[in-house]
Amino acid sequence: MQKSILSAVMLGASSLPLLAATNGVGNSACTGPNGILFNREPRSNAIVQVAQSVAFLPGRTGQGNDLLVATASDARGLDTNPNANLTSENGFYVQRSNANCVADFEGGEPPISTSIDTFVVAEEGGSPTVVADPKHDVFFIVDLRLGLTRPINGVGIVRSTAATLLNTTDCPNGTEGTTGTCWPTGTAVDVTDLNTFLFNPHLAVDPRASGTGAGDLYAVVTQENSTNGTTSVFLTSCTNGLNCGNAIRISGSDTQADYSWVQVRPDGGVTISYRNTTFPGINPEQIKFVTCTPNGAPQAPTCNAPILITTEVRPAFDALIGDVNTTNVLYPKHVNRLEADGRTVTTFVEYDRCDVSLVIGIAAVCPKTGVVVTRSSDGGTTWSTVDKVSLAKGQQFFGAISNDDSTGTVNIAYYSTENDPAQQHPQVFLAQILPGATTVGGIHQLTTSFADVQATPPLFFQFQPLAFGNRIGVTAGGNGTSGHSHAYVTYTWNSVPGVYNGVSSPDVINHVALFEY
Repeated sequence: MQKSILSAVMLGASSLPLLAATNGVGNSACTGPNGILFNREPRSNAIVQVAQSVAFLPGRTGQGNDLLVATASDARGLDTNPNANLTSENGFYVQRSNANCVADFEGGEPPISTSIDTFVVAEEGGSPTVVADPKHDVFFIVDLRLGLTRPINGVGIVRSTAATLLNTTDCPNGTEGTTGTCWPTGTAVDVTDLNTFLFNPHLAVDPRASGTGAGDLYAVVTQENSTNGTTSVFLTSCTNGLNCGNAIRISGSDTQADYSWVQVRPDGGVTISYRNTTFPGINPEQIKFVTCTPNGAPQAPTCNAPILITTEVRPAFDALIGDVNTTNVLYPKHVNRLEADGRTVTTFVEYDRCDVSLVIGIAAVCPKTGVVVTRSSDGGTTWSTVDKVSLAKGQQFFGAISNDDSTGTVNIAYYSTENDPAQQHPQVFLAQILPGATTVGGIHQLTTSFADVQATPPLFFQFQPLAFGNRIGVTAGGNGTSGHSHAYVTYTWNSVPGVYNGVSSPDVINHVALFEY
């Protein structure tokens, strides 16, 4: 995540063709104008949840439904929260028993005990991200950690099998007071002293069943040198059982590299996208791409020098979005799609940018934001022109991307204010690049109610006073048969009122919507 989202809480006062959006909420049991609330917190005791991530194993539950896991930054785990009932600020939420997108159980991410120290979730916990590994039937969560007794920090990774998450003895329904039995395996990587700050971790798993690196994990994180302020991206390789090696720098000579996103190609190649800048939000920003060859974890892969995808002259880094009361960042995310010939891999990179840029003093403002995409079919050597995902009016922001490996459908989720006359209130949309295509072939509207980003709850957050966080999550998959693929989108929503310590206010909480295709 960005450098904080729920770090302290205190009470306070309150050139693509434009495609018509189709209403997708009626296509599944996860319906409704808002999608479905995806945690077990009662609205009468509301605390903010933001910065979602989601992953699933298709058809894995005993009823033939998906085993769905989401994560979020959850203020119920803050020490300063008088209503705390999670073990940490980073929460997880699991659906296992029905197809209605209702969380059966939830909890806070557990401490990680290693030979170095016990690592607990950092207050600035790095927007926890969950990934699924269908070949090995497991889930992983990555976040930021602090040493409990020593002045060190690191990237935390916890692991759970599908069998464990489906076990009602280890993981009973409800809100868990302790979660060590649900996520029994964990480790900390890229451990540094507190003079080296860590930000924005991400994780990917090699989905193959065989070959060098099959099943391996790759964790990326930003390291900031507190002495000179330079930032670099580091990569760590781990086996599926979390035997991890040393971190290596993969951002070359870039001195302001950040917001890295890692994926694994169908052939096992490791790919990382990130941005590099000299003055965030004001100067042009470079979007870079790195390719690596696996050597089998815990040995680090062999990585090539970063390639320049594009230089974005209208960056959206830490910029205010028009009349929408939140900030946006240029965070390049990508997926790798295997084409029908069984050899070609197309990489799609999406990110948010300013369609119109405006700098007031040293503050960056985006009067109009959009979600854009570019692609490469030669391993990142050359890239297409950067095209907008949607030409709709209003603001499009917080783009997220996932590839459905079973069909080759690329899914891009985002917020859009296009249907609000004032262009301030967002809804959730899903754009799809169909198999074999390279441009958007359909845009689906997933929520019909509006969220009110400016209706900030009676809570303030240090460094990040805006209650909608900085991202949404999307994951997609299926069995390869038309009509049996699922795209889940998790997002912050507040169209239903809650009660914050006796004060009525829109309930800022994580939701999920499902689109079937």
